[in-house]
Amino acid sequence: MNRDNSVLIVEDELITANSISGLLEEEGFFVVGVVDDSSEAFLFFDGDKEFPKTVLCDINIKGELNGIELAKQLKSKYGCEIIFLTAYADNKTLYDAFGAEPVMYIVKPFTDKQLLSALHMATYRIMKALDDDNGKIEIILTKREREIIELVMQGFTSRQIAAQLFISPQTVKTHRRSMLQRNNMHSFSQLVYQLHK
Repeated sequence: MNRDNSVLIVEDELITANSISGLLEEEGFFVVGVVDDSSEAFLFFDGDKEFPKTVLCDINIKGELNGIELAKQLKSKYGCEIIFLTAYADNKTLYDAFGAEPVMYIVKPFTDKQLLSALHMATYRIMKALDDDNGKIEIILTKREREIIELVMQGFTSRQIAAQLFISPQTVKTHRRSMLQRNNMHSFSQLVYQLHK
């Protein structure tokens, strides 16, 4: 299956990495793995298996390469989208990161909204690159589903959406599943892309 929402997390802080992984999985992203070393990251791009489409990468990681050099190589060889998530905010590091052409450069501490917005931007780029230009598909949504998808696109988590709409998080997840099934979509990223095509 082509997973346009697949993410590899390269982060040397285990607590942060696990927290990000949980959030992304809860929000419908497919986390292929979590690593803290540049050489381990390359293992997800070996062989016949489908490689991750987005790499969420810290700059200070273990291994022979730092996060910037790793990201440059992954982008060059595999065309994946890059999002930097780092504590470094100095100009030199920022300018070095430009060479990887990242979707976004997020400085820690970050919010869930910042992270999800960056991932939505990355998956949009991926969907656009994969688009065979068969035209716009009509998307059928209820009024409540439109409210939910607008909040998702603003970077809100399912829990935040539930609180804002005075419904349970499980109800939000049910609406998300229903939107995908009714419109014959395999991921929420695909649905968002089709809505904005």
